[in-house]
Amino acid sequence: MVIEEAGQFALANTLIVSSVAKKTLLLGDPQQLAQVSQASHKYPVDKSALGHILDNHKTIPDELGYFLSKTYRMHSKLTKPVSKLQYENRLKSAPETDERDLQDIVPGLYSFPVMHSGNTTRSDEEAVEIIKIVNQLIGKTWTNKEVSKPLEESDILIVAAYNNQVRALKQTLKKNDLKDIRVGTVDKFQGQEAPISIVSMATSSGEDLPRGIEFLLEANRLNVAISRAQWASFVVHSPELLNINPTSVEAVERLGAFIGLINSSKIWKD
Repeated sequence: MVIEEAGQFALANTLIVSSVAKKTLLLGDPQQLAQVSQASHKYPVDKSALGHILDNHKTIPDELGYFLSKTYRMHSKLTKPVSKLQYENRLKSAPETDERDLQDIVPGLYSFPVMHSGNTTRSDEEAVEIIKIVNQLIGKTWTNKEVSKPLEESDILIVAAYNNQVRALKQTLKKNDLKDIRVGTVDKFQGQEAPISIVSMATSSGEDLPRGIEFLLEANRLNVAISRAQWASFVVHSPELLNINPTSVEAVERLGAFIGLINSSKIWKD
């Protein structure tokens, strides 16, 4: 029995289906999107198969399985902060990822602070600044596997934290005649890739959080959003998100991870 995406497959379901097999192979990444759930379940029913095996580890210990330590998508300078965030610094880039090139753009993670206030799930201010980033990138020479071409709209994807921000971004892109850029939430883009990813956080501050810090700053969701990129990822955010007052241990952990991520990034200057 082979269970693919075992990081999203419930433990109870795993026990049931694996009973028909002599051996079961679990494949997946528990540090990306968690299993889909429509209710609150107690431990261990709330766990996925791989999540249960890993317990408090972010990557699987050698005595429990095999960790596939190479990414064939991200440049090493982008892999480094992602690896620190979610993979205990064990994830590395395959050599060929560093052979790509984007004209005049240093590879890696960028943060783009945008001042705004009172925004919960939509930030028109961030949408405007994202258009500026896009316009600076389109047309630059992108080289992959010795094939060079101008960077196109289809080479950029924009990941928003909320559906409301997705709608705002689509409206702004349409007004600027940018129709081929992929826009969606993290849930839409897991498994996809592009030379560039842009992440829009939208919320202005801790007081404006509609669903709590646990959702907006969830490391798994940030991981998926950033790691869609082959060359560079841009996190567009209000600087006040770094000043949230956490009210739980989980919130402290997520805020700390986000601050660490931003501190490890380069500041994008338009």
